[in-house]
Amino acid sequence: MKKTIITVLLSSLSVLSYAQNEQMVTRKGFVFGTSIGVSNSIQSFPNKSQNDIGFGLGVKLGYMINPNIAILLTTNVSGYEYSGIGRTRKRDFGILAPSVQYWFKERFWVKGGIGLGVDAPVFFDIKNPDTDKEETKYHSGLGIVGAIGYDIYQGKKFTIDLKARITYRNVNITEGKTSGVSPSLLIGINFY
Repeated sequence: MKKTIITVLLSSLSVLSYAQNEQMVTRKGFVFGTSIGVSNSIQSFPNKSQNDIGFGLGVKLGYMINPNIAILLTTNVSGYEYSGIGRTRKRDFGILAPSVQYWFKERFWVKGGIGLGVDAPVFFDIKNPDTDKEETKYHSGLGIVGAIGYDIYQGKKFTIDLKARITYRNVNITEGKTSGVSPSLLIGINFY
């Protein structure tokens, strides 16, 4: 069933992208975008290695300095199952970073940034914040993000895109230093 839904979705989006024969979007001014998809968090903890498939989210806010270059503040989230101290719970493998997005072709773009790597609680999985301080503890360190994408649909003031993103972060958590990568496949909407 999942394969059928994904196939129908990708086929529909492909038809939309090829149905357009001219650029309609005007990339200028402020930019806001959000995306959702699936991610794979591959991490090395002090006492084990872990590989989780979970949700992937992204938000960007910035400004177009010309029609092909945007300066952005990007935040990325990849959920994973944390089974270290306390109960097994969802955590956020993410970053907050200034980044640059560059359209090297009409619909194809690349994005890169470096900033704050974060290991944080996921708000919907906090159970006992008063008795277990690990439930709400934030950890930070180095974070790097890179992405490549394709605008599958271009409206006058917005685009819908597909992107492949990879996030690296190196964070010192309670058990010690942890690092990892999180490749993601996402679909997003961006407003200009």
